This record gives sequence, C-alpha cells and structure tokens, in this order.
Amino acid sequence: MVLKHAEIGLYYVGRKHWVGNSDSALDLQTIERATELSHDESFEEMDIVVTYEDPDCELVLPLRRKRGADDESLRDAA
Repeated sequence: MVLKHAEIGLYYVGRKHWVGNSDSALDLQTIERATELSHDESFEEMDIVVTYEDPDCELVLPLRRKRGADDESLRDAA
C-alpha cells in the first residue's frame, strides 16, 4: 500500500521525496498509516494505492482534505 500524488502521478518515498515507480515507493502497510502520514505531511490531493501480486490489479482510494465550514458557506453563497 503506497501513497500517490493525484496531480503529478508520483509515489511517496519519504520526507517529501517522490518516484515514478510504485515498486520503489514506501510501503505503508495499512490504510490507517497511509491516512495518518498524508495528514501529518499536509498532503491534499493523494491516492492510497493498494497493490496486489498481479501487476495489472490495483485499488485506488482517493484521499482528499475536507473543505472547512467556511469554504462550504462561501461556495453556497456564490
């Protein structure tokens, strides 16, 4: 299980380092750990990528920051 930046398509290796290959990315083991790391690093547009032994099979879980109440009220007012 790895983190992928949704906009640039690169995978997280650690401490703000990125690579283009999921095999070289940091294996986070669990969804909880991936979510915590994304929050701790203040990432906004991330995907949690669950990989399987079959290289053609992966599950992508979008991980986005919730907009605050102020953001929603501004959008509704527009």
